[in-house]
Amino acid sequence: MKSSHYSMLLLAVIGFQANALSLQNALQIALNDDPAQKIYQAQQASLIAQGNSSATLADPMIKLGIANVPTDSFSLDSDPMTQLTVGISQQFNRGSTLAITKKGFTLQSEVAVFQGLDRQLLVKKTVRTLWLNILFIEKSLQLVSENKRLFTSFYDDLDAQFSLGLADNEDLINAEIELSLFDEKLAKLKQQSFIYRSQLSEWVGNVAYDKLQTDLPDWSDTLTYIKRSEAVNYQHYSLLANHPAAKAFNQNILVANSNIHLAEQDYKPSFKVELGYGHRLSEMDNGEPRADLLSGFVTMDIPLFTDQRQDQKMISAQHNKGQKQAEHRLLLRQLNAQLNAEIVNYQQLVSRQNRYQDSLLKQAKLHAEILEQSYQSNTRPFKEVIQAYIHELNLAIEYQQLYFDGLKSLANIRYFQSL
Repeated sequence: MKSSHYSMLLLAVIGFQANALSLQNALQIALNDDPAQKIYQAQQASLIAQGNSSATLADPMIKLGIANVPTDSFSLDSDPMTQLTVGISQQFNRGSTLAITKKGFTLQSEVAVFQGLDRQLLVKKTVRTLWLNILFIEKSLQLVSENKRLFTSFYDDLDAQFSLGLADNEDLINAEIELSLFDEKLAKLKQQSFIYRSQLSEWVGNVAYDKLQTDLPDWSDTLTYIKRSEAVNYQHYSLLANHPAAKAFNQNILVANSNIHLAEQDYKPSFKVELGYGHRLSEMDNGEPRADLLSGFVTMDIPLFTDQRQDQKMISAQHNKGQKQAEHRLLLRQLNAQLNAEIVNYQQLVSRQNRYQDSLLKQAKLHAEILEQSYQSNTRPFKEVIQAYIHELNLAIEYQQLYFDGLKSLANIRYFQSL
């Protein structure tokens, strides 16, 4: 019977956890429902379409008209040079301008892809941070609630002693004040929880207000990377070079390089081909119709004076590439410094956690127990007992804060790892 009851209880707990929202599910919801991805997808599609459009020759031109009409009679069949003309012309771009322009738009469209990937990493970091903030609040609520129950039992014992004349009224009032302060702490924590859940709802919707699974992430790959890069000012450039934000900047360099190739085409001539047909309405002296006329032209512009246009365009394109290269190097330096700072932050948090675990929490617990025993033997005032347990609770909450701050630091590091 007991075994059956235990099995039912275990199944109930498992079912409850299964219905609770997991961090992985929250991340999936946030990524799938992020409207910013639609922006980057539309931007990419727009640039690809512009590239396809720019890779097409200009539409051919058709010319219709009348040529060589005599102004004295405006007759169409009296002068042998008068003709009805129809022509077609086609403009050809300089060198490989079309292919290079299309490639440039393709490269720009890939910038949007990397920006979208970087956005996904930022969404992950945000959701993970909010998730951990909520779990910290839940853990703090649990600690405060447990301590409130403990103080309630103190208060009940003290009230019974006071009714028997064995306790002071001052102690009873202090106990009542502390119980009220517990209610205030619980209310403040619930307020913070609601704020964090409201912020999380931006990413996952109303499920942000559901019960969350309490399983904490392992992130062993991040811990391994931190251990491998413990040296001061560790260089993370090989890692950061593959970050989507860095790839987006690197892609801008390729776009700038394409613009240089495009500027080089301006030193080459452009061509225009024209073909015309003229129909003559006049007749020869013997009454025979005159032969129609066919004409063709090739027009070419030759860039001979390049100092004010082509040269300046090339200089501008080269400086733009230099700017993009500098921006890429600057970003890598910033990311490298930020990652080093975050790793140091995590290491310091772990060191402080160990201090709390090894000494502070144990000492506070022992101190509170000793004061409680002293109070029971009437050698210590009740107020000191209250202060000791409050101090122990505050240290426990501070430790939890350090622990979850460490997890949030790992979440930040995972952004740099593109995880």
